[in-house]
Amino acid sequence: MTTRPASPHTLRERTLAHPERWFAAGTFFILLVAALKLASAFFLPVIASALLALLLAPAVRWQSKRGIPAVVAAGLVITGLVVVVGTAMFSLARPAAAWLAGAPETIAQAQDKIQRIAAPLYNLQRNVAKVQEATATPTGAGGKKPTKVEMAPAGMLSKVPGTTLGFFGAVSTVLFLTFFLLAGGERFSEKLGDIMPERYRRQMIDGLRDMQAQMSRYLSTSAMIRAGLGLATWGVLKLVGLPNPALFGVVAAVLNFIPYLGSLAMLLIIGVASLVTFDTTQQALVAMGAFFVLSVVEGNVVTPLLLGHRLPLNAVAIFVGLLFWGWIWGITGAVLAVPLTVLVKVIADRVKPLEPLGVILDS
Repeated sequence: MTTRPASPHTLRERTLAHPERWFAAGTFFILLVAALKLASAFFLPVIASALLALLLAPAVRWQSKRGIPAVVAAGLVITGLVVVVGTAMFSLARPAAAWLAGAPETIAQAQDKIQRIAAPLYNLQRNVAKVQEATATPTGAGGKKPTKVEMAPAGMLSKVPGTTLGFFGAVSTVLFLTFFLLAGGERFSEKLGDIMPERYRRQMIDGLRDMQAQMSRYLSTSAMIRAGLGLATWGVLKLVGLPNPALFGVVAAVLNFIPYLGSLAMLLIIGVASLVTFDTTQQALVAMGAFFVLSVVEGNVVTPLLLGHRLPLNAVAIFVGLLFWGWIWGITGAVLAVPLTVLVKVIADRVKPLEPLGVILDS
């Protein structure tokens, strides 16, 4: 059951009638944002686990209907997830390491080709630089420019051990917490209902289950769309002849969770790899054009067709959500921006004091 937002006229009257509520809500929002940013080490694994639990809940529910205990079903789902993701990471580890090791040389080769393509503009820029250098005022003693001494930055490998340990620690935390949420999700909803007054108990339990079902459908459909885009990218790049197409397919699927910027970043990555791999610029343009077509079809045909207006968000809400969650939690927040904004809208549609926020986010 989807709750229809109240009319703008009703919301306007309600807002003007109680301005003190908006002051209290604004104060609470500022404190909440500060808490989310300052305590990101705590909130980020919890929220990531909650979203992952919503994504995997249908698989656990399917097993529970066939008599498998929830604890066993949750263990099987988490184990299967670890096996699938671990196998994929192991199979892609070698080409990913090779690509990262050769990244500086790859970028240098791509830059050289770009400079040859844009030779007239580059020559103009170089001549302007020479003129600026010739007319620059000497600032050092004896009319000579001071010599700059720069310390070479530490290499990427110096940060790998700490980064790896932190990554696996965060992943382990998310997996364990997701297991507990899947194993006791229904009981947790019932406990929340038990602490409510009798007249609100059934309404709250039904509302929580409805929100869980909607978010689960959205996350499952969204994950399938991203996986489909990754498979399509792998197939197209394999036909074009770009090396390691499976690696690029996985990267495309992950980056596609970041609206707007993810597709642009993937387009640039494919462009750099294509310029280095292929002898002609036309082949590189074909690879970039193929992915551009795939991303346009996914964003304007596949996603609206499969998701429809089930959980609509307007473009401004998506972009502001990307900026907001990216500011709070960096790249991880940008990846989770759309699911989190959708979750906020689902809650706002069912909590009367938050109905104006649901109207703002709605498309």
